[in-house]
Amino acid sequence: MLFVFRAVVLTGYFLFGCTLGLVLCIIRPFHRNNTRDCAKIFSFGRWLLNIKMTALNQSPVGDGQAIYVGNHQDTLDVFIYPGMLPGNIAILGKSSLRFIPVFGLLFWLAGNIFINRTNKAKAWETMATVARTVKKRGCAVYIFPEGTRSRGKGLLPFKSGAFALAIEAGLPVVPMVYSSTHKNIDLHRFHSGKVLARYLEPISTEGMGEDDVKRLAEMTRERMAQAIDALDAELAVK
Repeated sequence: MLFVFRAVVLTGYFLFGCTLGLVLCIIRPFHRNNTRDCAKIFSFGRWLLNIKMTALNQSPVGDGQAIYVGNHQDTLDVFIYPGMLPGNIAILGKSSLRFIPVFGLLFWLAGNIFINRTNKAKAWETMATVARTVKKRGCAVYIFPEGTRSRGKGLLPFKSGAFALAIEAGLPVVPMVYSSTHKNIDLHRFHSGKVLARYLEPISTEGMGEDDVKRLAEMTRERMAQAIDALDAELAVK
């Protein structure tokens, strides 16, 4: 019963958040901090779920440019993760998001970036185009490198896009890791659980080229997997 009640309330809050965020973005379209500020609106959803999220540190590059990558777990991410986002950031999202009523318009006016992921043969060209946009705007970018929600299966294999973009744009990769929600969150309980979040040290892309994309992806995934395990272990002893 509690789970159903929360699902209804959260759906209503998501629609409210989209509307409130859209008003903000209409007032100041494409502002450098729209994504962060809209994210703060959605992050209130974790209070409705009685989830405690603790950010263990702050971005090592502040509001500077970087390619942020995070582990994508489930639908709850949209309410739990946003509290960690720095300013001056855009989210890289699939082009189909633009067709979601209200949210698609909000996503665009917030200054986020759409990409078409269907043509894998032109993946590097696509990221080269995005890199030019990022350089021109001087912003950071946030990407889920798994490309889809893991839904309790652990950290999935990484796709190349985020790392191709980082190399092409000449920006460091900054991993953001969150403890496993499927292990530590239960929406059937009044106190749903806890989430720990941490930024890892930036990974430089200096001197890298197209041939280094796979190696960079594997290196980043290994570091993130170890860090997620450490966060889960920390929660287990609390």
